[in-house]
Amino acid sequence: MTYWGKHRDANFWIENASIDWNEADAPFHTIARLTLLPESHLQPDAADAVYFDVTGNSTPDSTPLGSINRARWPSEVASRKRACEAKARS
Repeated sequence: MTYWGKHRDANFWIENASIDWNEADAPFHTIARLTLLPESHLQPDAADAVYFDVTGNSTPDSTPLGSINRARWPSEVASRKRACEAKARS
């Protein structure tokens, strides 16, 4: 793909999330679907213990790409730690 008439490598597109790209040149592909069950419930105590750590539990070949994702992980860990500390104090 090109940006301002110049061919760019894959890293350019990964690291520059603000740049629009032509989906005809690089279409999105569905890799998974999440289905939420109607009327399903999780008890509040169980819900407090649940969290998703996509980056921390990724394998080397599925590590999130791009600077935004690299910055996201430390902030998510800090947020979760702070929430757990606040819950322990209450």
